Amino acid sequence: MSLLRPALLHTSYLPADAASATPAAVLVIIHYRDDIPHVFLTKRSSKLKSHKGEISFPGGRYVKSDGTLLATALRETEEEIGIAFRPEQVDGSLRAVRTMTSNHFIVPFLTIQDMLPKYMTATSEVEAVIDVPLIETLESIEPDSEHYKLARDAYKFTYDNNMIWGATARILKQLSDLIRPS
Repeated sequence: MSLLRPALLHTSYLPADAASATPAAVLVIIHYRDDIPHVFLTKRSSKLKSHKGEISFPGGRYVKSDGTLLATALRETEEEIGIAFRPEQVDGSLRAVRTMTSNHFIVPFLTIQDMLPKYMTATSEVEAVIDVPLIETLESIEPDSEHYKLARDAYKFTYDNNMIWGATARILKQLSDLIRPS
């Protein structure tokens, strides 16, 4: 994973059409368990208005009091799973992705930790925490024609009967491309 750090953007890459979408940010938490890299995902509560029951990274919508999208990712991560990361613990960011259904652009920030800190779930937002082995999950990639009939570059990943698709899958695809270039 140390090879991943230089490849990360150190300023957020925003798409040209970002102004027409709602800004959001997530924190991609890579950590090691038994010397195997894992990535931390959440299953969103089925009681939420949008993206209910979907697998996602901790994060959410930008609010003005955040000041920056990095602050958004850190605030939302603490609210959803109880882990308070500091800005200096963030290694960089990946390219922003746009949601197909809710008109958000999401900046994925990334932190690489030796081990995962203790976490909790906020039951109003997070139904479950899913800690997936990164490489095994990335190897499950396949085109996603189930959710996107006409979209190119639509992928899905599967781990332990959990389907990971949409913006979360596009973020994982970026990681896959960095870790396992074609």
